Amino acid sequence: MFRKILLLLSIPFSFLYFIIIFIRNILYDFNIFRKYSINAKVISVGNITWGGTGKTPVAAFIAGILAKKNQRVSILIRGYGNDESELLPKLTSNIPVLVGKDRVKRGMEAIEKHLSDTILLDDGFQYTRLRRDMDIVCVDASRPFGNGWVIPTGSLREGLYALKRADIFLITKADLVSDKDKLEKLEKKLIAINPKAVIAKAIHRPLHFYKIPNEEKVNISELQNGELALVSAIGSPECFEKTIQRLGLKINKHFIFRDHHAYTKEDIANIEDYCVKNKLDRVVTTEKDAVKLQGLEGIGHPIPQGYGASRAEGLGQKVKYLVLKVRLEIIENEQGFYSRLFGIYNS
Repeated sequence: MFRKILLLLSIPFSFLYFIIIFIRNILYDFNIFRKYSINAKVISVGNITWGGTGKTPVAAFIAGILAKKNQRVSILIRGYGNDESELLPKLTSNIPVLVGKDRVKRGMEAIEKHLSDTILLDDGFQYTRLRRDMDIVCVDASRPFGNGWVIPTGSLREGLYALKRADIFLITKADLVSDKDKLEKLEKKLIAINPKAVIAKAIHRPLHFYKIPNEEKVNISELQNGELALVSAIGSPECFEKTIQRLGLKINKHFIFRDHHAYTKEDIANIEDYCVKNKLDRVVTTEKDAVKLQGLEGIGHPIPQGYGASRAEGLGQKVKYLVLKVRLEIIENEQGFYSRLFGIYNS
């Protein structure tokens, strides 16, 4: 009941937000607000909802593909929460990542300092200030448009009309939707909004686990006996949970924090206390969370003295923190995706 009241109270703010964004876009469309051009190809990877679509792994994937084609790529991110600024260098190699709110300035810096010929905007769909050659919009197959409302009532960052700007729709987490009719309806809706855009489907394929802090690889088969605790602060924790379950692993508890949450020593102490009490010796998290958990006291270190022998019985010397390593994989219309992507270099 309380949530319904909050939802109703938030509706006027959603209308106000919608109007502000709509007017802002019109002002950019009519060049009343200036759009800047830079001497490089600009590709935006973003979404229309607030978090959870897996856009940062997509940005890393595209950067890697373009680098293999000998494009000099730099990635620009705004840097709120610091998740992406720490994660992207781990997902990419030798690709500059520049952080800053003014991505026009950062783009010019990338061209000057790194001789970049391609600028990739991570979470850039709403950054209309910089002209781009391509907009790639990630759409979460499991919950593509939330409840259909813009924030704060819903999760949409713009009205669905904004999807007309997209050049490619990449439907992510396609394997986590068992209802194929749902995927077909989503495709039809995207086509109805923007028939010129290419539609492709992708998954985040699990590869293996690795340990914090030494990144030693652990095969999935090694975890199929016993139960796990999960820890995540991401936009779609339910998808992470579903992925773990599809691997045949048993989940005892999922510690869910808000997206971009900054973990504290107290968080870790509570997690480890629960693990000790319930005789769990393995905690599994995501790559996005791992960059924030690395180095925190208690991560990958012996259980602190004082828990008592009975509480630590059966745990051995450590609570092990493991990270699920995934790889983005396009499973449908890969040729159409690459043809549109590489096509901007022929124009």
